[in-house]
Amino acid sequence: MWKGGEVLKQKQIENLKQSSSAELAQLTKVIVSAIEKYQHMPTLLASNSRVIRVLEQRSPLDIQQLNAELAQISRITEASESYIIAPTGVTIAASNFDQDTSFIGKDFSFRPYFKQAMAGLSGRYYALGTTTNRRGYYFSYPVKSKQSIIGVAVVKVDLSQFESRLKNNKFNFLLLDPDGIVFSSSRKEWLYKTINQLSHEELQRIVESRRYKTQAFEKLPIVAEEAFDDDSDLLQLLDVKETLKGEEKIDRISYLHLSSSIYSLGFKVDLLIPITLIEEEIALWRTIFMACLMILILVLITARLRRRMLSERSQALEMSRHNQAYIREIINNTQAGLITLDAEQKVESYNPAMETLIGHSLTDLIGVPFHHLYQPFSGEPGRQTQPLFDNVSGPLNVTASEGVLNLYSDEGVHDFKQVPVEMTLCKMNLPNSLKYLVTFHDMTERKQYEQELMLARNALEHRVVERTSELELANQRLRDEIQHHKETQQELIQTAKLAVLGQLSAGINHELNQPLTAMRAFAENGLTFIERENIPQAKGNLSKIVGLCSHMSDIISRFKVFARKGKFQHSAVSLDTVLQGAMTIMMQRLKECEIECILPDIGEEKVMGDVVLLEQVLVNLIANAIDAIMESEHTQNRIELVIEALDSDKGKSASWLTIKVRDTGNGMDDQVLASLFEPFFTSKADGVGLGLGLSISQRIVESMGGRISACNITQRPHSVGHKDVNIGAEFSVTLKAVSFIKGIS
Repeated sequence: MWKGGEVLKQKQIENLKQSSSAELAQLTKVIVSAIEKYQHMPTLLASNSRVIRVLEQRSPLDIQQLNAELAQISRITEASESYIIAPTGVTIAASNFDQDTSFIGKDFSFRPYFKQAMAGLSGRYYALGTTTNRRGYYFSYPVKSKQSIIGVAVVKVDLSQFESRLKNNKFNFLLLDPDGIVFSSSRKEWLYKTINQLSHEELQRIVESRRYKTQAFEKLPIVAEEAFDDDSDLLQLLDVKETLKGEEKIDRISYLHLSSSIYSLGFKVDLLIPITLIEEEIALWRTIFMACLMILILVLITARLRRRMLSERSQALEMSRHNQAYIREIINNTQAGLITLDAEQKVESYNPAMETLIGHSLTDLIGVPFHHLYQPFSGEPGRQTQPLFDNVSGPLNVTASEGVLNLYSDEGVHDFKQVPVEMTLCKMNLPNSLKYLVTFHDMTERKQYEQELMLARNALEHRVVERTSELELANQRLRDEIQHHKETQQELIQTAKLAVLGQLSAGINHELNQPLTAMRAFAENGLTFIERENIPQAKGNLSKIVGLCSHMSDIISRFKVFARKGKFQHSAVSLDTVLQGAMTIMMQRLKECEIECILPDIGEEKVMGDVVLLEQVLVNLIANAIDAIMESEHTQNRIELVIEALDSDKGKSASWLTIKVRDTGNGMDDQVLASLFEPFFTSKADGVGLGLGLSISQRIVESMGGRISACNITQRPHSVGHKDVNIGAEFSVTLKAVSFIKGIS
């Protein structure tokens, strides 16, 4: 039967394919004819004298008349739009000049049809309009004057006007571009869908061509595909329809898929012919056959069932009696207390576990109202049981509560023990009456556990309060220690400053003695000039004394600023100011040690930090460099300061600036480099230095959000096989930059 249905279906689809192939050929001719009838319009426009004159002279009157003429041509020919483009790609006249989506002033130089025409060729292109957002096929032709191309004439054919004419209830058509994207269709919801899934490279190429603007592409909802023959196949697509209630209904529709290529237009026409009617017809014949077969089978089964039914009826009666006895035995042996209530909520029956639960004979329990037997925890005796019955709406709905079993009566309380229980109430809708089934579970042990848990929780909460108080005290001690460490660190920084100043005291003395000696000489000479009544010379000496006083004041103020004790101020710091301050402090010692110091050409570079602390770091690094040079045997005594920008391109702002201090000392071995920034570590002789300078410098730089590092400057010897030789050391301080790079050497 199934094979016969498949053969019949195959034959009917073959007949459908023959008739549909003719319709596909006819549809292809109609599409080609409808589009290509406009291909010569740009040629005619290009030969129009008014078009040539407008492109050459750009007269406003000619442009206005040309706009009206183009609009009339578009109405007569039913072309969507016609327009003239200047060699720059900007539209100067268009048939839609008076519309909101006018092409006038729009730049279409990126379109391939414009580039083809400017190359002297007739252009063809299809795309989604960037201005009107309408699909169209474009024909273009160059406008020439005196053998020169002076512009481009373009005609756009709106494809949507053909879709309504080509609609047919027998089939759906798709117009596909070479990428398999639906450019035109009899179904609007299929537009811009794809037959196959596009790769990332294909999507990137389509986006860059700007053919479809920013249109998103999704694959057609093809859920099944099967080859029918060499040039056709069968497809199943999901079809979403809206019902009368406004709900969406999704169906699977089967189609016969035929295709034909239009090489002149660059399209492929696909025809989808529904084969649902064929499948429904085959299904109907199969249903009729199956119905007849089922009727025959049912007749045979009915005769056999009648004989079996008579036998099973007697067995069912026996089974019913057995089940009743079985259920009664289960109820009597269950550990939960069970009672049944009648429609008036009075006790009708109970099981032995109920007497065990209460610990008393319940002979008189029959007929007692339920609210005399059970009281919820939340209410007064006999007051809160009715809502439990109101909440039970059916046999599958149960009501549960917690309460106490204690038999009450109108005169008082019976001498039964109170038992905490969990109660479950269920309605039983029997054929001729209404009953209730009530289940009781003993909660005595659970209540004891809850009491013990409450006591344990209270003890735990008390312990948590005690531990919280202890933690708060510990946190306060920790905060005090942190504050003490911060104060100790500030004292260490100040001690390092004073140690540097102590080392430089001889230089400070020399810096001040020179101007003092000069001042004394100028003063003595001034007295002599006054005695001789040479007032101009005396005034000159006094002016020089004033200048020397200012120079001494600058020296003292610089050392005063360096030695001051204050809080860290995080702000933009000029590297020029920092270097000049450090050099003022170290200049005398550099002269005494006959060491050359090379400074960078600094512009307006700034970093984030504190000017005084940054000076302290540089003074310490320069002082260490001097000590290293004095201990070495090299003939070149030179310290070089270099500024480098990190993470920056030429002409752009630098992210970081690095200050490098290079010396010509002996360098450092690996053990010294590994422990260089540890507190109290020093490579100098005993009694020289505290070993805190580099450790404090590291803390200062890190507090500014920067980093400090050290390495050796090496040189490869001329002899082969020898290790690199240290010719000095380099310390680098990297800080966040806040200005543009200008002429850093």
